[in-house]
Amino acid sequence: LSVVSNAFLFVILLILHLIFDNGRTLPGFCLSVIYTRARARLVGGHNGVCQYRCKHGEIPQPRPGYQLPEPNGCSSSLIGLQLDLGIPAMTKCCNQLDACYDTCGTNKYVCDSKFRVCLHDICSDLNKSLGFQSKVQACESVADALYNTVWTLGCRPYMNSQRAACLCNGEDKDEL
Repeated sequence: LSVVSNAFLFVILLILHLIFDNGRTLPGFCLSVIYTRARARLVGGHNGVCQYRCKHGEIPQPRPGYQLPEPNGCSSSLIGLQLDLGIPAMTKCCNQLDACYDTCGTNKYVCDSKFRVCLHDICSDLNKSLGFQSKVQACESVADALYNTVWTLGCRPYMNSQRAACLCNGEDKDEL
């Protein structure tokens, strides 16, 4: 699942939680438990740090023969929809983020920072070409929302991508 699709699940669970009386009723309590578990699954990491490591401390190596998966843009495979951001150029940034996560040894926070720069460069280009401040502000709002989603919820997809792309000496990818 891409980072964006994980964000959809998180937002849907949050909305359902808020609808059911903020956890004061039994359905609200059940949704609160589901929400907490889903958040833990999506956020991932260890002690607040999202860094891929081999079990025995060695540096992960690129998996021989591993090929980057086909980019899927800013898709939401979880619910079967293509996310239309209203700014098609942002798909390029989503593809670059996926490729960064899928490259063994990359740092999640470096990938996320490049993603943010890519998104805001598009907004800057929009300002230069159109000059419509309202469109630029809308673009920057979308860019910030996407970046914050990735920064907050992207650990699990990053770790899964690193697990697929990397190999640790003496460990099978299912062991990590």
